[in-house]
Amino acid sequence: MSACSERSPSPVAPARSGRLIAAALCALVLVVVGGCAGTSATPDGASVHGRVSSTPSTPDDAHKVTAATETYLSNIYSPATANIRAVLVTVDRRPLVQFYRASTPMQTHDVHSVTKSVVGTLIGIALSEKKLHSLSDTLATLLPEHRKEMGTAVASITLRQLLTMTAGLPADPANGPPASLSGPDWVAKTLRNGTVAPPGSVFAYSSAGSHLLSAVLTRAVGMSVLDYARPRLFEPLGIDTRNAFEPRTSGEEASAQYDRADFAWPQDLTGIQFGFGGLKMAPRDLTKVGQLYLDGGRWDGRQVVPANWVKEATSTQVKTQGPGFAFSEGYGYQWWVTRERGHHAYAAIGFGGQMVEVIPDMRLVLVTAAETGDNNLRWEQLRGMVADAVLPAVGG
Repeated sequence: MSACSERSPSPVAPARSGRLIAAALCALVLVVVGGCAGTSATPDGASVHGRVSSTPSTPDDAHKVTAATETYLSNIYSPATANIRAVLVTVDRRPLVQFYRASTPMQTHDVHSVTKSVVGTLIGIALSEKKLHSLSDTLATLLPEHRKEMGTAVASITLRQLLTMTAGLPADPANGPPASLSGPDWVAKTLRNGTVAPPGSVFAYSSAGSHLLSAVLTRAVGMSVLDYARPRLFEPLGIDTRNAFEPRTSGEEASAQYDRADFAWPQDLTGIQFGFGGLKMAPRDLTKVGQLYLDGGRWDGRQVVPANWVKEATSTQVKTQGPGFAFSEGYGYQWWVTRERGHHAYAAIGFGGQMVEVIPDMRLVLVTAAETGDNNLRWEQLRGMVADAVLPAVGG
């Protein structure tokens, strides 16, 4: 089960039908700053009203990348490309392209499984603060209050195995949420349902395992994952979470509130922040996460994430297996590891076109956001845009 085909299970999945916009109104317009009279640019260099702007390192660079990106997207024979709402490209912290279609720089999106990479980042911070002690610690010691729900195999699962998707838990089904992410207590149900393979033996993409990471983190730090993340990750990066929506309920009202929220991160019914998806952020804030990793965990002179964690999290810790994972070279700590035109790369990927990809030796960060109406917009298509359009345009 690949991350490209996995949809984050959520009792508050945002209502989308009312926000889909006719294709005639979604025409992509690319405008280089200073190259089109009458374009009203916002302070971050992105223009409003669905137009696209780029803030180039040089005008030629911007023209090349925007033209190559536009050509690539227009040539994909897939209606799903109409779901793309934003593509942001930065090289060495300089924005080359920021474009928005039927969207604005302020609009936030459900980033789906990109949430996993954020949770993995927080695990690294907690280890550096000694809130968590070792990647070898087992669930028996990490969640002792749930010990009665664990069989021998589950009790032996290590923090490292959860991070690398080798815990032996069932892989996500092809359609719909994992069975354990339902009912009143998702953590207890996941533990009771047990393993389908010996822990440490095989890679299997498991959203339930990522939710266990959130539970482990919550217990270790003694507060919600969002409360822990605010001063340690979001505030240093300038990501505003003050009016965060954190629903525990489902239904139309919760979905409508989620749609309206500037920032959201749902919780399960026991108060555990979703570890696998549901985080709602703006594409420009996802760029900050990518840049943070590109810069070895430093932001404005502050070491936000330990440098050794950044290196390990984005290196192949386990080989991915199966036909659904041909796009990847391996998996780190909740990050995919791959190569683009011979360049080492790593990515956080969410259902239906959400992506943060980093290519270190090119100093490049690329973010995409999409309206996730179906699963036809896959990472292979987005990676094609990187390999066949963006990289050649910047000399990679």
